[in-house]
Amino acid sequence: MQTLLELYETNFFDEEFTERLEMMARFRNRLVHIYWDVDDEVVYQILQKDIEDLELFLQKFMDKLR
Repeated sequence: MQTLLELYETNFFDEEFTERLEMMARFRNRLVHIYWDVDDEVVYQILQKDIEDLELFLQKFMDKLR
């Protein structure tokens, strides 16, 4: 999460997007460490609803690399 904070502090991401990325990072940690306690339906809902955040995240990095 430190990396997200640094990206926010350099204005790479705005505050709202940084918060959404932090939520994704926490959920990722839960998937990795206590996957048996994660509802498949919740994962599916997140993928359906929040895929745009991942696309935007990747696009921002791709734009920086160009």
